Amino acid sequence: MKKSLLSTLIGISALCTSTAYAQSNMYGLLGLNYAEADQEQISAKGPGYSFAMGYEFHRQWFVELGYQQLIDEDADRLTADNLGTEDSNSATGDAIYAAVLGKARSQAGTLFYRLGVMSIKWQADSYLAEGRDCAAGTASTVVVSDSLNATRCAVDDTAIAGVVGLGFDFVLTQTVDVRLEAQHIRGEDDLQVNLVQLGVRYNF
Repeated sequence: MKKSLLSTLIGISALCTSTAYAQSNMYGLLGLNYAEADQEQISAKGPGYSFAMGYEFHRQWFVELGYQQLIDEDADRLTADNLGTEDSNSATGDAIYAAVLGKARSQAGTLFYRLGVMSIKWQADSYLAEGRDCAAGTASTVVVSDSLNATRCAVDDTAIAGVVGLGFDFVLTQTVDVRLEAQHIRGEDDLQVNLVQLGVRYNF
């Protein structure tokens, strides 16, 4: 799935690049993020990364296409003590996205807001006390110890989500900016992600 997402993104980026290079309005972005994700009984926190290509089609507007690993967090070893807690949850979210960024430029850099849409490949596990129902995902029984079983709630889905964000590109040089941004993502099946991103933007 991840390979198909990347190949799709590369194809779209190549198409945009061919029409925009002559105007020198392109930029590339590499970023790291830290996210908090929630879906029903599943909650997880962890790091991720992103890369994107952007094009300034108007002096106040960008369009941006990218790949974003929202979160990649493994669960701790399941025990009686962490059963039903965030420590026993795992979550992985990989997304391709398209967004429009409105901007206001200053001497220090560019203030912007983001409106976009994502396709997220979402995989997550949570563990509950045996007998409890899963609010999301497929239920199965796992053995925690000789005297304790648990219910595993496993989600493996592709969700469409909307994203809004607010950020600032701080000017370092004529070609390099540092980006700081906060995003809120809300998708199908009550999936929600809040993240903070720190990135480097290179202006072609």
